[in-house]
Amino acid sequence: MLRFALLGFLLRQPMTGYDLATAIRASIHFVWPAQLSQIYRTLGQLEDGGLVVSEVEPQQSRPDRRVYSATDAGREAFDTWLAELVTERDPIRVPFLVRFFFSGSRSTEDTVTQLRVMRDLHVKERDRLADELPQQITAAADLADGNELDPLVWDSVRRAGEMMAQTWVDWIDETIERLQRADGRPPRA
Repeated sequence: MLRFALLGFLLRQPMTGYDLATAIRASIHFVWPAQLSQIYRTLGQLEDGGLVVSEVEPQQSRPDRRVYSATDAGREAFDTWLAELVTERDPIRVPFLVRFFFSGSRSTEDTVTQLRVMRDLHVKERDRLADELPQQITAAADLADGNELDPLVWDSVRRAGEMMAQTWVDWIDETIERLQRADGRPPRA
């Protein structure tokens, strides 16, 4: 999947590995995170496969930049991938829920503490998606030569992330309340 995400960004404009990491962080990170090392490794594979090319741009007083661009073969591979219908749900792996599944033997207090930590993380992500990403989408759309529907699609993906984060917050609040009721304590706000 990362290979196609990188191709998608590179089809919009040439970028360095660092630029790609920044673009991912500002857009699809909540559904497909990638470390800089993964990005560079995948770029190498794409280049070996003839789907991207790179050139070194010298810079004064800074290290040279390696800028990647998609090739015609890269565009063809990307278009083929994009045209494939998704006919199955991808399994969702949530390590936290596996851990939570087995937490019945822990104290309610310890479990609620962990749930509150997770709640805070989801609130921060929800707020980031709601507050920061719309401006980033607008700025990216102004710079890109993409389809005029791109900003709408990008914002729809952002909104899906925002809604998923809110669903987590709601589920955690409900679960904390249920645990505290089962433990005989009045729920805390």
